[in-house]
Amino acid sequence: MKRRTYALLLALALSASLLTACGGNNGGSSSSQPESSVSSSQTGDQSQPDASLPDSSLPGGSASQEPAPDGSNPQEEPSENVTEEPQAQASLSLDTSDFTLFSAGSSHTLKATVTPAGQKVTFTSGNEAVATVDENGKVTAVAPGTARITATAGDLTAACIVRCRWEESAPSTGGSGSSSAGSSSGPVSDPPAPAQVDLSAFYTTVTSNYEFGMLSLADASLAENVYPGLFDVDTQQCLPYINLMTMNTSEIVLVEVTDSSDVDTVKGILQSRVDAQVDGGAWYPSAIEVWQNSSRIVSNGNYVMLVVHEKCDDIVNDFNALF
Repeated sequence: MKRRTYALLLALALSASLLTACGGNNGGSSSSQPESSVSSSQTGDQSQPDASLPDSSLPGGSASQEPAPDGSNPQEEPSENVTEEPQAQASLSLDTSDFTLFSAGSSHTLKATVTPAGQKVTFTSGNEAVATVDENGKVTAVAPGTARITATAGDLTAACIVRCRWEESAPSTGGSGSSSAGSSSGPVSDPPAPAQVDLSAFYTTVTSNYEFGMLSLADASLAENVYPGLFDVDTQQCLPYINLMTMNTSEIVLVEVTDSSDVDTVKGILQSRVDAQVDGGAWYPSAIEVWQNSSRIVSNGNYVMLVVHEKCDDIVNDFNALF
């Protein structure tokens, strides 16, 4: 009886030992898997981002984006609006609309400005018996009167008035050579004195026909600084018009001396002014060039003029036409 009990207990102990052994194997199965199966599981996990590819969720990502509602591609930079420049309006103008010539043969050259540039400008005179005009716009006085000068460029036109003003000499009667009695016994009259030229009126005409800067008539005090000695000369008319602008490219002085021996004195004073401006007094290189190349000092009888202007030669012709 004891042997059976012992055998039964032994069998139960072996069974329990076997059950325990089997349970331990099942609990460690997760750790006994092959290493290769674990690495395969990791490489196949798509939840890990690849650093070599841009993240489309970031602003700099290069992933494609959906088109905007208006059909434009957000990645494309907006094109700049191209605005066509308006074409310049065609125009034609002359540098003056009214000028005066004071003697037959005196002239003035018109300057035409046309837009667009490059168009040919032609000139015509409405009264060639009074004034003619050549292809370059040079108007020449023929006889006293008024003429209309017209410039044309294509469909564009511009016009100005030229006034020719002077007195025609009275024709000779032919009786001065008569040998009738008493013709040589009468008193011989002196030739009439030349009429005085109104320099103030000439200045008004010149500044109307030509564009000058800001001119002021200098008094004796101001003239002493600019034209020293000018008011010490005995004169009938003394009109120094001085340009007070920093950029001085125009000036005019008109003088009538009482004694003709003072003409050279006045011309020397005016020349000193020109020399000082050329030596640096005009300050700006362009102004110095004008004083050097476009200044004229002329005299006619007791009358003297200094003019500084780009059209100085035309103004000299107008001055000489007064006599």
